Order: sequence, then structure tokens, then C-alpha cells
Amino acid sequence: MTKKLARQLIEDYVKGWEQADSSRILKPLSDNCLIIESHGPTYNGLEQVKHWVKEWHQEGRVDKWEINSFCFVKNTAFFEWSFTCTTKGGTDSIEGASVVKFKGSKISGIHEYRMTEEAFDYYK
Repeated sequence: MTKKLARQLIEDYVKGWEQADSSRILKPLSDNCLIIESHGPTYNGLEQVKHWVKEWHQEGRVDKWEINSFCFVKNTAFFEWSFTCTTKGGTDSIEGASVVKFKGSKISGIHEYRMTEEAFDYYK
């Protein structure tokens, strides 16, 4: 895995969510991928991910998913992101980071983490 390919796979996955393009979301993922969302839900294997993506797009849309930083070491990438989505419950904006594992030329795992509070100056 190269840094360039890792970045491209992650960008394709992210853009797939922004464009509501299920095939673009799924293409970078390995058959036995594991995705853990920042609020806990876990999807094990491409079939579960397909089901999740279909259900999610029936309930909402991703308005924005920006990659703010990117780091790659061996077969693992880390990226910070800003995410905004709209669902039946309203609009949500989240700051977070993901750890992405690769096997061969595919994403084998994504573990997301989110900030739960607004950033603030500790000394003020």
C-alpha cells in the first residue's frame, strides 16, 4: 500500500457518502471489512455495510465531509474530518478522526472517533 493509494481509497469512500453513491462507498472496501462508527454501531463484512448504506440513505444525506488532515504509516492511515449530515432528526455537525487499516489494495477497517464537546480554550 502506498500513501497515494491509501489517500485515494479514503477520498473515494468519503466522496461516495457526499454524493450518495453506494458503489463509490463500497468499491474501496474489502469483503471482510469492519467499520465502527464514532457513536458505536459496528458493521462486519461488506454485506452488512451494503445494508447499512442503503438504510442510511433512506433516512438522510451527508451534506459535507471534509478531510482536514491525513497521515499514512505502513498499512494504516489517520485522518481528521469535519462532517455534516441531515436526517429526519435535523442537521448534525461533527468533528472527528478515523483510523483506517488496509489489506492488499482495499480498506479492511475504519474506526471513527468524534469530539463530544466543542473545542475551547482551557485557560479562559
